[in-house]
Amino acid sequence: MIKNLSADMHGFYHPSNDDEVRDLILYAKMNRKKIRVRGSAHSVKDAIYTSADWRTSDTGIDIMLDKMREVKIDKENKTVKVQAGCHLGRDPYDPSGTSNLINSLFYQLDMEGLAVPDMGGIIHQTVGGFISTGSAGGSIQHAFGDQIIGIKLIDGNGETHHLTKESGDLFYAAGISLGLLGIITEVSFNLVDNFDIMGEETTTTVDDCKIDLFGNGKDGKKSLKDFLTDTEYTRLMWWPQNGLERMVVWEAHQMKPGDYNKQTGTKENFHQKPYLEFQKMWGTEYPQEAAGGLFYSIVGNWNTIENIKSIPWYVKLLLKIIGHFYPTSILPLILKQFVPLDADKDPKGPQKFWDIWFGGLPMDNRVNDRLVPVEFTEIWIPIEKAALVMQKMRDYYKSAGYRATGSFSCEVYAAKKSSFWLSPSYDRDVIRIDIFWFKYNEGDPAKVYYPQFWNLLMNDKDISCRFHWGKYMPVNPDYLKQQYPKLNEFLSIRDKLDPAKIFVTKYWEERLGIK
Repeated sequence: MIKNLSADMHGFYHPSNDDEVRDLILYAKMNRKKIRVRGSAHSVKDAIYTSADWRTSDTGIDIMLDKMREVKIDKENKTVKVQAGCHLGRDPYDPSGTSNLINSLFYQLDMEGLAVPDMGGIIHQTVGGFISTGSAGGSIQHAFGDQIIGIKLIDGNGETHHLTKESGDLFYAAGISLGLLGIITEVSFNLVDNFDIMGEETTTTVDDCKIDLFGNGKDGKKSLKDFLTDTEYTRLMWWPQNGLERMVVWEAHQMKPGDYNKQTGTKENFHQKPYLEFQKMWGTEYPQEAAGGLFYSIVGNWNTIENIKSIPWYVKLLLKIIGHFYPTSILPLILKQFVPLDADKDPKGPQKFWDIWFGGLPMDNRVNDRLVPVEFTEIWIPIEKAALVMQKMRDYYKSAGYRATGSFSCEVYAAKKSSFWLSPSYDRDVIRIDIFWFKYNEGDPAKVYYPQFWNLLMNDKDISCRFHWGKYMPVNPDYLKQQYPKLNEFLSIRDKLDPAKIFVTKYWEERLGIK
């Protein structure tokens, strides 16, 4: 027990104020333990928790800040101070069971007529977790990180830092700190007036896509770079499998007075029409979600199923025949049911949608992570290299076939350049390539799947790769130091704020080359 604090049944400590956070930090330092904070656990597990390592025989101190959710809105100046444990939206998987819509940041802002201009594809995350990993939405015109004006950080010595842009280097190091400088307990943001969004999603073949995906623009089509730059909010879902080759383009913009009509209602009496990731059956998206989850669970564990000893030989023979024809013949037929062309939909045509800002911009927020759990590696590349990276991906998909495409999709979107040192978009606008992996698949994607893409792009000297810190990434600290011009300065500051390395786990030692 640490000064009236003890771990719950899940192993988490729950401090309720800065003093209790400081007590936990100093206890960890004194007892040579690791200490880390869990937000929504949307990152790779080893990037979040302390875990046991070679220095100690027991686990460290894992914290949740669910008792630190206070939101203070200054409506007149359009700013907010929010404690780091506050979720952006409702987290349906919160182990404390206390996250809800009413206590979420975005709901409270909206009730005061305020908003942030962009966010990620889901809003389960805590404020501290979202900024610490450098997460971003799909826009080059707006960025969540641009709104940050203050950070309160308690470092590894127990000292509190109130950081603003005037603080200089420490502010730009702390803006994306990976939990390695200290524990963030409060963040301040500039805000904008709340808004509604309107958009559409089109599904076409790759060849018929409205964008020149692999070139510099032709036949009236914008290049991918120009499309990502000119479109206020967008993301693409690329299904590269041979015999399918489809592109799903989601795009939206903040609604202007002329966008409101009889269907949408007025700004004051707005009628939402939410975006649907899955087609509805019997009035709900769950049947398609469940079917998709079952399908990927089966194909992702095909080798295990084939090797079940109790299966008769003739069934095994049938499974091998199915497995042989699956990539080229069976898979495209199945995926066409899940990803129908606009011309084959009922009703036909693109999906139109309109919604409030924090209902519509997180387009993946309605997906059930238990039915369709997805993990990915996210590679950030300068936007000027958009055509080149798409060409390399296309050519590799064609040459490597099913080994590269798998049964899932690849996400393509953008992010605005950032001033924070460890942002993957530090000092440059970027295109982001997200390569998906179904979580229930057999095998470790960091060993059996992702390295082929890491090697493909990292070995090209014309392509500069950075990686989302919360997702799967290669262990190559020398390469990272070439890509992040401020990484050595960040590590120098890190050593001063946490000389005992209580925030540094083996996972981060390996990836950042921390001695």
